[in-house]
Amino acid sequence: MIPDDYIRPAVRAVIRRGPLVLVQVKAWPSGHRYLTLPGGRQEISETMQECLLRECREEIGVAPVIGDVLHVADVLREGPGARRFLVETLFACAVPESYVPRMGSKPDKRQIATEWVDPTETGAAFFPRYDLALSRADAPVYLGRLSCAPA
Repeated sequence: MIPDDYIRPAVRAVIRRGPLVLVQVKAWPSGHRYLTLPGGRQEISETMQECLLRECREEIGVAPVIGDVLHVADVLREGPGARRFLVETLFACAVPESYVPRMGSKPDKRQIATEWVDPTETGAAFFPRYDLALSRADAPVYLGRLSCAPA
């Protein structure tokens, strides 16, 4: 069991196509849907770039071209019987123009789809609330704490 005070690094891909961002659509056991960016927790032997390539292959079926760091956030995830603290680094990434959203070879257990979405649209339920930064041209690099709790 991971102690409550354990901080785990994670990486996320921000893949844009015009005003749209590529997201994973996930669902809680309750059926409530939410959006998140492709990526995940870094393993001990991986660099951030290696982790992002692995996670994207598994979740969205493509290895992106990785660019610069866009944002860093502290993410506190709390739910029934679970508490995690992650430091997430978001990278600008690109995929081929021919890429069609799909699930990868090893999608997350709650992942039900991969889609292009407009983060400025109301009702886009991001978990955590990355839409607040993705929809602003002047968003800071350090986003601070983004708390989130399952619905």
